[in-house]
Amino acid sequence: MRLESSGPSVSPHRSVSATGGHWFGRLWRRLLFVCLLLLVAGVAIGARLLGSLPVPEPARSDETSIVLDRHGTPIAYLHAEENRIPVGLEEIAPVMIDAVVASEDRDFFRHPGVDPVAIGRAAWVDIRQEGQLQGGSTITQQYVKNAMLDSDRTLVRKVREAFLAIRLERELTKEEILERYLNVVYFGRGAYGVEAAAQVWFGRSATDLDIAQAAYLAALIRAPELADVSRPLQSGLAHRRRDDVLAAMFEEGYITEAEFRAGRTVTLQEITLPRVANDSVQVLVEGAGLAHPVEAVRRELVDRYGSARVFAGGLRVTTTIDLDAQRIAVRAARSVTDVEGSPEVAVVVLDDQGHVRAMVGGSDFETSQVNLAMGLDGGGGGRQPGSIVKPLVMVAALGQGYSPDSLLASPATLVVPAADGGPDWVVEDAGGVDHGSLALSDAVVVSSNTAFASLATAVDVQGIVDVIAVMGVTAPLRPYPSVVLGAQESSVLDMATAYATLASGGELHRPTMVIAVTDEAGSFEDRSSVQGEQVLPSDHAQAVASTLRRVIAEGTGAAARVPGLDLGGKTGTSQDNRDAWFVGFSPRFTVGVWVGYPDAATSMSEGWQGRPVTGGSIPAELFRGIMSGLHDLTPASSPDVLEGG
Repeated sequence: MRLESSGPSVSPHRSVSATGGHWFGRLWRRLLFVCLLLLVAGVAIGARLLGSLPVPEPARSDETSIVLDRHGTPIAYLHAEENRIPVGLEEIAPVMIDAVVASEDRDFFRHPGVDPVAIGRAAWVDIRQEGQLQGGSTITQQYVKNAMLDSDRTLVRKVREAFLAIRLERELTKEEILERYLNVVYFGRGAYGVEAAAQVWFGRSATDLDIAQAAYLAALIRAPELADVSRPLQSGLAHRRRDDVLAAMFEEGYITEAEFRAGRTVTLQEITLPRVANDSVQVLVEGAGLAHPVEAVRRELVDRYGSARVFAGGLRVTTTIDLDAQRIAVRAARSVTDVEGSPEVAVVVLDDQGHVRAMVGGSDFETSQVNLAMGLDGGGGGRQPGSIVKPLVMVAALGQGYSPDSLLASPATLVVPAADGGPDWVVEDAGGVDHGSLALSDAVVVSSNTAFASLATAVDVQGIVDVIAVMGVTAPLRPYPSVVLGAQESSVLDMATAYATLASGGELHRPTMVIAVTDEAGSFEDRSSVQGEQVLPSDHAQAVASTLRRVIAEGTGAAARVPGLDLGGKTGTSQDNRDAWFVGFSPRFTVGVWVGYPDAATSMSEGWQGRPVTGGSIPAELFRGIMSGLHDLTPASSPDVLEGG
């Protein structure tokens, strides 16, 4: 019986041709698949036979330098194009390891370095063009390619890759290979290795990654730039790849179904950090005002070691910065600068070894990279310190035969004819007060301008400049009489250093921001115990320090007083109130505070928030808050602060 077709008739020729062509195509693909399997098997066998080939050393890679505070807390990374921070496998969240193994090499813990089945399966999918092109490289092969070989896409390179992968599996454990791989693989945004990736994508360490974060990082390995969720056109692909990794983790039993579903609900834009255009210097601690001091550390390191070693040499740099002290200084400064239209504030905190414990160089590093605490060394021009200089001038006068009780003329107005060969120098005391004559120490306490102007006419001014320099002031001062009134620019760091020299009995400790540096080879440079230099007679320094205690107890620095603390210090206000200063010390710390507008032309004499700004107002009050906070630090939070270390 013949069965009648119920469908439309098809010509025998067309039917045979279509069927034959389809059958021939399937046969061709299967033959090619078998050939590929045989080739892979041959490569694997050859690799085993040639497994005695020496394994080359991994290529030298750029390694990120880590900047730490004095207690070992990371505060910044310095890196070149390759941001790389090596970590041990135990420092990587297990869920991150699971995500990479599930998505990149499910049989990693079972194969000998190459996986012929995976290569064949990937080739078959590629031949049939089912979905995206597949990769057959194991994690071991990927590590070999990244660390030991070039990126040429040639058969010879692939064969070498397979040989070396098998050889490497004989020399290292799976865990060692996985650790090395996770430290070299690229995750986008300049981040090589999982620790750098966790920082640039999520602002956290690799040990703290959760399921959604780990899945996204693993999804980035194939093509990081194409799956960067911060690029609007790639958002959909980024989420799809993340979901594929979560699915692989679920299929392998690394996560539960509930975790799989929860992970897919996470929006990547909400958990990732925005892309930073220039992130070679990456500050890690938010809200602590670290950008300016970290930049100062970077400059010091580059001067000492060169840029290449600093940004690619894997240095571990322990700085003098104390995060607790830094936060105290920043809080004090922001009590002023957070108000609209406010002046800027610069702060330096030194300990008795010259270590910079805290530095505030300005309120917004993104707006201005000039460090207002460092003068010329910070990219600015310095500011006039006003009467802050008078105690330094007193030291010089003692060295030229004066005593604290030597009398100085202190009229309401003093005219020095043709000062420096120029016009007459007219000096007035604040409020037009005529003191008649004052002892040198009393002239410091009441901050008499005319007394110090009369002193300038009687002493060697070059000698004054020389003494100020040996006390630690690096600004290039000129031997003009006006130097005694602080009419030449200097920096907060300079003035704090000079006052610290007074507090230490005349011993100069050059300020430093770096305690120790360890390089990639383990070499260690210790700078924590740099010896001070006795630059002043101790009795002269002690006499001036005693006078500065009187300034706070009974003079212009009364607003700086902290009950229970032995403090000395001095106010300073430049012409037209363009700069207002307070610099002072306790036995443990020296704190310098400057308040003013960056343009150096805006006067604060008309008042800010209802009162004129002088050294005895806002700067003295900020000093009081900072010094009080420093001495309130508990041994648990900063053990060496109370010991003065």
